[in-house]
This record gives sequence, C-alpha cells and structure tokens, in this order.
Amino acid sequence: MTGYVSLHGAPGEYPRGYTELARGTWAWLEPNGSWGEANAGLVVGDGETLVVDTLWDVRLAAEMLGEAESLVARAPITTAVNTHRDGDHWWGNVALPPDVRIWASDATRAEIDHEPPPRALATLNRLSRLSRHAPGRVGRLASYTADMLGPFAHGRTTPRPPTDGFAREHTLDVGGREVRLLRLGPAHTDGDAVVHVPDAGVVFAGDLLFVGVTPVIWVGPMSHWVTAIDRLLALGAEHYVPGHGPLATRDDLLAQRAYWEWLISASTLQFETGRPPAEVMRRLVDDPGFGRFRDWLAPERLALNVLARHRELTGAGPAQHDPVSRSVMFSHVAELHRVLS
Repeated sequence: MTGYVSLHGAPGEYPRGYTELARGTWAWLEPNGSWGEANAGLVVGDGETLVVDTLWDVRLAAEMLGEAESLVARAPITTAVNTHRDGDHWWGNVALPPDVRIWASDATRAEIDHEPPPRALATLNRLSRLSRHAPGRVGRLASYTADMLGPFAHGRTTPRPPTDGFAREHTLDVGGREVRLLRLGPAHTDGDAVVHVPDAGVVFAGDLLFVGVTPVIWVGPMSHWVTAIDRLLALGAEHYVPGHGPLATRDDLLAQRAYWEWLISASTLQFETGRPPAEVMRRLVDDPGFGRFRDWLAPERLALNVLARHRELTGAGPAQHDPVSRSVMFSHVAELHRVLS
C-alpha cells in the first residue's frame, strides 16, 4: 500500500498525483478510480501547456493545477481538452485561467447542455444523507448515493463548458508539439474523445478505458466500445492513461474488450428468454464468465450495463438524465451491490 487514502476512504493502491510518462507529458492519477476518482493530464510544450480533463469539483481541480505550477512555470496553461460529458472530467474547468481555450467534441458539447448541473448533485447528496437510514430499498439507494457523492464539493462548482469543438478529428499545436483529438464515440457517451500525443507515445483515453474498475456504458452500443478499444490499440501507444484506475498496459485494454464481449454474448442469451433486467443481473453475477471481472472495483455497475443492453436490444435509446430515471437505475445498482457484498 502507498499510505494514501482514496477520496472514498479506501487504502490507495497506487500513488496520487503526477506521474511523468515522457518528456513534458504527465498523468494525474486519482486512486483508486471509483466514482469521481478521475484521472487527468498535462502536455507541456515550448511556452504553453495543455490540460486533459479537470476533475469533479473546483477544490480538486485547484489542487491538481497547484501541483502543476513547477511543471508549467515556463509554459503557462493555454488550452484544455474535456474528453467527454461526465462532470468528473470537466466540472473543474472553472479553476482554469480565464483565457484558456477548452476543446471537446461537438457531440460532447451538445450532451453537456442536457446534463444535470452540479447543484442538482449537491441537493441529491443532502437528501441521500438524510435518507440513508431509511428501511429497505430506499435506504440502500440513499446510502449508496451518499457514499458516491460524499467526497465532492458540488455545491461550490459553477459549470464552465468547453469553448471550442471538433467533429471527428482535430490537431492542436501545443508549443510545437502535435496533439491529436480523436472522437471514438458513441460508446461510454456519445462524444467520447481521446487525446493522442504521438511524440510521447501517450494516449489519454478518458472513460473509454477503465483499469481494474468496472466500466459504465451510458449511450453505446456496446459493439462500438469494442471497436473503440481496437482503435486505441491500433494507435500503438507506449502509455495509455485511463479515465479511472492506474496506467494501462495492452493487456488492460484487452481485458476491457473481453468484458464487453462477454457481456454482449451472455446478456443476449438471457434476454432472449424474456427475462426482465433485474433477473438477468442476478443470473449474470453467477455466470462463470463474470468471475474474471468480479474483483474489479464497483462490480455492481454491471446493473447499469445490463440496463443499457436491454435498452439497446429493445430500441429504447440511451439512458435518460431526469432524476426519476437515474433513481430507478441506481436502485438496481444499490441492490446488486448488496448481493455482491
């Protein structure tokens, strides 16, 4: 163990903070990669710096940027990239210098317009803390949600959306260094993008890659995520920085690919029998193929992925953002967490 305690209070499995990957290229790692424990990065060029993602609240973002001061002393931050719509990768934008240009895919910029604001999560956190000791499913949902949101100061976060967009690919010049932005979604979200730094052999993969952490699919289809991993592998990078979890090896990418291939196959067999999603979740937990992934962090997220697969097979479309829909989904997550525990 590192002696560090994660934001959620678990022993840290790897060091927190900046890890140098190559000349002028750094990953910010947030152990252990659970809810909101997101990674970020820096690309330092001649006289300017690019930031990849900005964490879930202004406090965390300010700490990350403060730790970067010595690394960017001669290369101030001029540019940022948000890899996708989830708040734990862009709500910290407010801590960036005011003149920074912030890039995201056009699809991500459109999705952000429909995401619940930070104050909504702050309210949900307060209500969950008050209800966590209620009996039955209500209490289990409230307890799970309070634990998920507890470490974060969403009430003090003001959204600062990206200022610039691109369709599928865009190349930035960061102080003489080529930085490629590639939209590989829809998968985790519609606008999923990765940041490729060719001269460093580094890819910041955002939430198209989780390492030792159960991934979540909001949009899909799942087959697109398999294709996205193949495209990541084809980049031939030496270092892959996941959205959550420690630095990735090629085997980690293949393991996530295997998760989706197993889930596509196993869930299809279950749904073909006419079983409802809740029963499919319980059966998949006992499926031999799940054993390989059971020890990943937050295995109860399988519930979200089964619901996504059901929507995919029935043509229901992506998950909705409204509070009722989210409460129903996370009630399944809380129940599966109880089963797995």
